[in-house]
Amino acid sequence: MTTPIKPHLRLSDLGDVIAAVPHLLGFHPEESVVLVTLSGERRSRIGMCLRVDLPPPEHHQDLAEQLLKPTLTCRANAAMLLVVGGGSADPPVDLPYRDLVAIVGREFATAGLPVIHSLWVASIRKGAHWCCYSEPDCAGVLPDPRSSAAAAATAAAGWVTFANRKELADQLAPDEDEVLAHRAALLSEALETTEQDRALAGGAAARRDLAVVHRALRSMTEHGPPLDDEEIVRLGLALSDFRVRDVCLGLTAGEHALAAERLWTTLVRALPAPERAEPAILLAFTAYLRGDGALATVALSVADEARPGHHLARLMIRALQAGITPARMATLAQDAAAEARIRIEEEPTW
Repeated sequence: MTTPIKPHLRLSDLGDVIAAVPHLLGFHPEESVVLVTLSGERRSRIGMCLRVDLPPPEHHQDLAEQLLKPTLTCRANAAMLLVVGGGSADPPVDLPYRDLVAIVGREFATAGLPVIHSLWVASIRKGAHWCCYSEPDCAGVLPDPRSSAAAAATAAAGWVTFANRKELADQLAPDEDEVLAHRAALLSEALETTEQDRALAGGAAARRDLAVVHRALRSMTEHGPPLDDEEIVRLGLALSDFRVRDVCLGLTAGEHALAAERLWTTLVRALPAPERAEPAILLAFTAYLRGDGALATVALSVADEARPGHHLARLMIRALQAGITPARMATLAQDAAAEARIRIEEEPTW
């Protein structure tokens, strides 16, 4: 599930709302259920956008409950449900996933949050026909999503809308196997010495590691030369210290956020498993705080794959599924960073 929070857009036409969905998510959904929350007196203000793969019938009730939980946290007063794909259809009578639409509608109505529109479209593209599940005369043709108001708003904010979720995930594709194997060997060779140094140097070792991270951030800010293998390995070792990683959570928002996101993205691609898990988690925080829930979800998947059962990754996955807002997440990140700084300062050097 992705839960990006974008700037509020006021849209009145249902075709415009459907055309906005790829830009709200960060990619064009395929074979998906999309839920858009609405607020305001006229229920015309778009808030949160959630997406999940189309489920088999035995999971329809579970999905309805899964969609409801985060929606109740965002102060919406209505919702819109969109089914993208799902097989052949003969509108308006024969539409796929009618049972799912009915179950979601009942679950939300029971919670006092009506689903005021339930829509179907085969794909979100210019000229695609869309229609409503409950109103035979409610139908239309999509405008070009690339020239929509949402496209302009997201482009102005510097967000990219990808053709599909795979294209989004490819941003974090790892470097070539031979390159990663070489760095893995360098990491293995340096790890034992690093652990001994941390045990002896205490907080001083963490402060040195933080200095390494800050030098790399300055390089990203100034668009310096690419990181070499030695720098990548050193950064991977630095972030393997949970104190250093937690301090870096404080960089996920504010003036250093853009450079930090570039650095975490670079390291996710450049580091082998399990070391790539730490920058992937930092990237997830950074992406979510700026409203890109899709990238955050992909980064968390990378972290969980690189280090299965990673405690912080699992905590954040649950937080996204529960609909914790970026503002609340930013507070949690800053609190964790502050606690880590205290631990580093108070730890003695032996």
